[in-house]
Amino acid sequence: MTDRNARFAPLVATFLGALLLAGCFSPDTTVFTGETAVENGITVSGTGEASAPPDMAILDLAIEIASASVADARERAARAANSLIQAIQANGVADRDIQTRSVSVSPQYDYSRPGTPTITGYLVQNTLAVRVRDLGRLATIVDAALDAAGDAARLQGLQFTFSDPEELQKTARQRAIEDARTRAETYAAAAGVRLGTVVAITETISGGPIPLGLPAGGRIGADSTPIETGESTVTVTVTVRYQIEP
Repeated sequence: MTDRNARFAPLVATFLGALLLAGCFSPDTTVFTGETAVENGITVSGTGEASAPPDMAILDLAIEIASASVADARERAARAANSLIQAIQANGVADRDIQTRSVSVSPQYDYSRPGTPTITGYLVQNTLAVRVRDLGRLATIVDAALDAAGDAARLQGLQFTFSDPEELQKTARQRAIEDARTRAETYAAAAGVRLGTVVAITETISGGPIPLGLPAGGRIGADSTPIETGESTVTVTVTVRYQIEP
């Protein structure tokens, strides 16, 4: 064994012993024992969160019409979709915040009899994504859209999010780095080594839009639809690699 390996062997043994006394290896912690100072190190994961009330909502709206003919289904779906869009625009939603996600026409089959299924009609679907930047008008916009399109309307989901999440992400990053540093210092102390400089950082950001389940179609009662915005959270996870000082 070389003098260099002899010097690091007790450190590695001490660190492994400390982990075994704790019960098991942490799944997000790795010890590197190489031939250079950079290769010898501790890698930990840290997590940071930042929460705030959302300032934007995304509505998933759809029009669905079934009819015996494609032409009739398409025409009725077009009328309902135009009525829905006009109602949304009348409540302050800009054109840039209304986007068609898909338009589909599909046959409907009768499988109740033996043999080849027969076509009984056609289903036309038109789905829209609507960004609502004025949350104070969100319930009014939902009700107006559903009322305008009638029984053809479908509210498939609602998501709360942030128009500019950068400040929240910055706060979450700082907290994640602090968490990683605390973890690394704990392991270094348990191993009897000194923590060195950071040699690598990677990150993962989660906590985008928060979905809120709503009925597929129609109003929720005779009154305005109650919608509570609450708070949304941005989560940042970082993986940080520290050197072990010789």
